[in-house]
Amino acid sequence: MRADVKQARVRSVVRGSRSRIAALLITVAPFCATTLAEPVRAQVAAEQEFAIPAGRLDGALAAFGRQSGLQVTALAAVTAGKVSPGFAGRATPDQALEHLLAGTGLVHSFPAPRTASVALPLGPGGAYAAAGDVALEPITVEGQGGTPGVDGYVATKSEVGTKTDTPIIEVPQTVNVVTRQEMDDRGVVDFNSAVAYTPGIVVTDYPGGQGMPDIYLRGFRATQQESTYRDGLRNGFNAYDTDVEMYGIERIDVLKGPSSVLYGQGTPGGIVHMTSKRPTRTPYNEIQVQGGSFDRKQTAVDFSGPVPTDPTLFYRFTALWRDSGTQIDYAPDDRIYVAPALTWAPSQWTSLTVLTSYQKSKKGGSEQSLPMDNTIFDKGPKIPSSLFLGVPGMTLWKTENASVGYEFKHAFDNIWRFTQNFRYTHAKVDYVSGWIWDWPPALVNNRYANIGVQVRPKDSDAVLVDNTMKGEFATGPFVHKVLFGIDYNYYRYHETRTNSTNFVTIDIFNPVYDASGLTLGTPWVNESQAFHQLGFYAQDQIKLDRWIVSLGGRHDAVNSETLNRLSDTTTKTEASAFTGRAGLGYLFDNGVAPYVSYSTSFNPVVGTDFYGSPFKPTTGEQYEAGVKYQPVGINGMITASVFQITQQNVTTADPNHLFYSVQDGEVRSRGFELEGKIEPLKGFNVVAGYSYTDARVTKDNPETVGGFSKVGLRQAAVPYHKASLWLDYRFQEPALQGVKVGAGVRYIGASMAPVDTATRTQVEVPGYTLLDASVSWDLGARFAELKGVTASITGTNLTDETYFTPGFYSNTVFYGNRRSVIGTLSYKW
Repeated sequence: MRADVKQARVRSVVRGSRSRIAALLITVAPFCATTLAEPVRAQVAAEQEFAIPAGRLDGALAAFGRQSGLQVTALAAVTAGKVSPGFAGRATPDQALEHLLAGTGLVHSFPAPRTASVALPLGPGGAYAAAGDVALEPITVEGQGGTPGVDGYVATKSEVGTKTDTPIIEVPQTVNVVTRQEMDDRGVVDFNSAVAYTPGIVVTDYPGGQGMPDIYLRGFRATQQESTYRDGLRNGFNAYDTDVEMYGIERIDVLKGPSSVLYGQGTPGGIVHMTSKRPTRTPYNEIQVQGGSFDRKQTAVDFSGPVPTDPTLFYRFTALWRDSGTQIDYAPDDRIYVAPALTWAPSQWTSLTVLTSYQKSKKGGSEQSLPMDNTIFDKGPKIPSSLFLGVPGMTLWKTENASVGYEFKHAFDNIWRFTQNFRYTHAKVDYVSGWIWDWPPALVNNRYANIGVQVRPKDSDAVLVDNTMKGEFATGPFVHKVLFGIDYNYYRYHETRTNSTNFVTIDIFNPVYDASGLTLGTPWVNESQAFHQLGFYAQDQIKLDRWIVSLGGRHDAVNSETLNRLSDTTTKTEASAFTGRAGLGYLFDNGVAPYVSYSTSFNPVVGTDFYGSPFKPTTGEQYEAGVKYQPVGINGMITASVFQITQQNVTTADPNHLFYSVQDGEVRSRGFELEGKIEPLKGFNVVAGYSYTDARVTKDNPETVGGFSKVGLRQAAVPYHKASLWLDYRFQEPALQGVKVGAGVRYIGASMAPVDTATRTQVEVPGYTLLDASVSWDLGARFAELKGVTASITGTNLTDETYFTPGFYSNTVFYGNRRSVIGTLSYKW
């Protein structure tokens, strides 16, 4: 039976190891086995108790690593399908491994004091008897402290698609991963730039605006509170406070398609999961300073390692300070970010990682939705890209966010493991927005803009918890990886909204902001809401030889209570839903894995119909087929997929009752995605992606009076085409030692603005092509006295292309991000 055939990776059963170390171990194992085995064996000669049941060899080696405290490396293709007789008793690690490998035909060695290597016997000429001896991403055993980071660009495992430690090639949905190294090499500064080279996801450029803009996944709009997750839990429910500091993130996983079976309510396009930096078992320290375009000044530190006085404690302290402008006048991008973390690992079976963070941000609060006539069309003078559509000093987006949480893991034995993720978050948002007063948004006499404001503070609290029990066992020829979970989300907020009763008029070419006469009215929104979600879910990943079957189901119960403080009325809503997923895959020996899957989702809808009946949740279903390829002997991962997603119960006009809605609407998205991340040569990384997405309305009712049907119209802000290519190369020549260069190109095709119901039209926003580049120099590679010092320059939109993305409203657009160049000097030790 083939468990992880031709994955071309190393299994590591102690967290914190790095893939380059694993690669070194595999490379030098023949030498170590013959020349260094005996001295190293003497260092691991102490006897200890082992209790490892018979079963899959990879599981037995994982248990051996936990119980011995050693790092164990072995190619998945080598251990695939092999069974260990197990071992129970007192023995040295050397003796225990001999028992575990009995009858498998494999041999072991100790190439380093705390490392054991399992491999095939040496063939002629001292080479391994099997091909594909390339060590890639290390796999870590749960219950040990460490970071889920990946050394390089290529991630071959992800817990996001299954909530279990599963190779991406075995997940029956598309999973895209952006690693920390890729983010560093590309000079990522925010969420938009982090996923800029990921196919199938579009984020509206929103320079100078508040918070995080909307995400479009496989054609479906997903607000930040619906689609972003952090450390296994929803990132936040406060729509104004979901911005995440990328310096504190270790990796980003994008799961495409309906994901409710594991995560509960959400839009059918998928989710984006961000993993915070975690304590490391080995010391890691960095000090970084930045400067660049728009008067950007930033300092960051990242310290991690074991606590000297206690071998069971590991810490990490990440912090950042930024003082920066943006391309929009009077719109800052300031931030303070502090994230201490501590891991307690009292044994090989148990660990507790406490994750805390504090973030204070200040950005421009203007909506910056500009009329098309003065941007993409030549119907008047062009609005400058730096124009601020707010009131300086007043129109701001200021947030404070504090969170404390933990990840607790305990392995009961070699079969069952329990994990609990918990987080409490408090957020306070002081938000004053600004926008063009006239409707539809337009200039007066093609020169003047009337600016109104809205004051909308919002404070919130969230309590999130997710419990999972995972087990791995065999029933006859079937190998099971089962998951049982219960999660609970509680969220409450209070929000008010107050509009100005008049406006400020500015000359767009010579703006003077005189707000002395600006007055505010009385609040038109003053409400509080409490939200509860409880979910129960189960999943079984079944292997039979090369076949993989994934089955999962979930039941959710959701209720909310909204208090309108203006009318002193309370609205209660309740909803429940069952969602599921079924997938089938096949693992070929050459690293090719075709798959098919079916998955569903739900998302509650607020409101009632004419008869007072609450709306049902929208439902989503996806059919996906694809092929994943993890080439043998090369560090790489390629995924190609086709999909169809249908969202039903979409609200549309009630044809029989004016101003009411019914849930007869439907939206369908069809497309194709291709992504490849590969390291074909040493030091050379390639990131390539393409997606085609056709998302449009398939069912709709026209408005009762003067309306029209939107059937056939495309979803706003979703381009047919997105293509990207990033190349990064570290020179191997002695004369250029330590120098690394990167270059990228991004193409975003034309997309549609929101439908203009007055004119019954939908305007196309032109596509665009952007060029990015980076260059860095590891000075320590050339000068020993500068070891750890790296200087780099990264640039985006280098040609300063003027482009636009669809705005919030019909006939409006946002300016795209102008050219930005940032220099970074860092010192690591």
